[in-house]
Amino acid sequence: MNKRIKVGANDPCPCGSVKKYKQCCSGKIEWERLFRENSPDVTHFLSVRGRNMLFLESMLEALQLDSDPEALSLEKLKSAFTPNAVCKIHEAIVGLWPKQTPIESVLQSSRADVSGLYVGEYEPELLLRGVTRHSLYANKILLVDPFIHPLSVTDKFNPILHPERFRSQTLRNFAMWLPFIPWIQEGIIEFIRTPADFDHRLNWESLTRQQEKFEKNEELKAMLDEYAGKKVEEYKEREGRRMLILMAPDSYLRRIFRETKSDSEGLGEDEFIAHIHKLRKEDPYYLDPVLDESGRWGGELFTHSSGASYDMATITASMTGSYLVTDIPTRWKEIEIDRKQHASAGEDWSPLAKAFQNVNLRYLNNLDLAHALSLRNDGRLTNLRTFLRHLWTAAASENPYGQENVIRLADELEARVAEANEEWKQIDRDLLKWTGAEAAAAVTAGYPFAASGHAGFFAAGLGIAGATTLASTWLQRRGFKNKFPAAFFMDLKARATE
Repeated sequence: MNKRIKVGANDPCPCGSVKKYKQCCSGKIEWERLFRENSPDVTHFLSVRGRNMLFLESMLEALQLDSDPEALSLEKLKSAFTPNAVCKIHEAIVGLWPKQTPIESVLQSSRADVSGLYVGEYEPELLLRGVTRHSLYANKILLVDPFIHPLSVTDKFNPILHPERFRSQTLRNFAMWLPFIPWIQEGIIEFIRTPADFDHRLNWESLTRQQEKFEKNEELKAMLDEYAGKKVEEYKEREGRRMLILMAPDSYLRRIFRETKSDSEGLGEDEFIAHIHKLRKEDPYYLDPVLDESGRWGGELFTHSSGASYDMATITASMTGSYLVTDIPTRWKEIEIDRKQHASAGEDWSPLAKAFQNVNLRYLNNLDLAHALSLRNDGRLTNLRTFLRHLWTAAASENPYGQENVIRLADELEARVAEANEEWKQIDRDLLKWTGAEAAAAVTAGYPFAASGHAGFFAAGLGIAGATTLASTWLQRRGFKNKFPAAFFMDLKARATE
């Protein structure tokens, strides 16, 4: 007899969303029946977050990482990326995102009041910074999964068939996921897949449209050429040592050393090789090559992605109800051109997103998950979103994507922070006026007079009028953050200068 499994109305929804069952799949999906029958269709009904959580489990299991990956030594972490582990990780992708995935309905389940789809620089060092600021007003931020879907490429580039050639790229992709694990758990960040992974024809048509657009628009083409040239140089500078030196065999390095070594130089050949070994050990993405049976190394395959092409990003965003966010100049230009031609409400957040992302205020670089959670737990996310929208209305020029808006938005934000700071000081001055410096210090420190039973004594000492004013001041303090959303940034700024 099958074990009876009950899903309560207030239980977390089995689909993996952060919602309760009664607010999510109740009346839509028969989870109890699927569990009772141990149905293979369970994956079919998982939300994006549910798939993300299971993928994290599968990835850690494949890498055999029992402890917190961030607590492991670099050497221990890198040693986990064996060909077998790489194969299992990508097999998990196929299992969680099979070819028959109803991608449109899955993406639609990720809709939120305000959500941003990030299609910019996908590098471990840049990705977190690229999306953190937007968590201050967006309910959710969507990232395109950097892992290749094995069924979307030819056999030559399939990481399941050739896992030994994808070890370094898998390590890099894992490094992109790692900082976002707590964000995923809280339902703020989701790694999605685009329809391109499931429909080859749609993907080809999308790529063709992109190519034709750049061929017809000289300005876009010039911007792309400039950006691509810059990125190639940056890639050479950043990856050149790893690709040309660290991955070269010792025998080759010894030969080059002998050919270029000057007798007047003091570094010996063995010392040079020892130094290379040290660099290999310290490099976060270098992995020792895996040789085949004949002792040859087939090389590593690397990908550099921006998540999705603009055309595919717009298709995906239409399914998720998201606005687009990027840090790529040509991508912003595409958004600007498209917005002029096909204005829609879903794109209204993009101009603000561009300006806010580029505001050069140091304290905005200190944002983390705790800030995003505090806004949500205190019910202040909508309030801060409205506040930023008002700032944008005051700051925006006739060209909503113009660089001048960055400076204007920064000035507006600083002005509101100054106003909030002055209001806070005025509350302190009022408190000093009625209670004296000593009592004011106690209240400022949060001394629980009423809670400890001394409210009557304190009121007697102040007089009825003074107690009334004190109570009013205390209420002003408690409601300050709701009345002045800029107080959030005021706190950030104060901590940045400590």
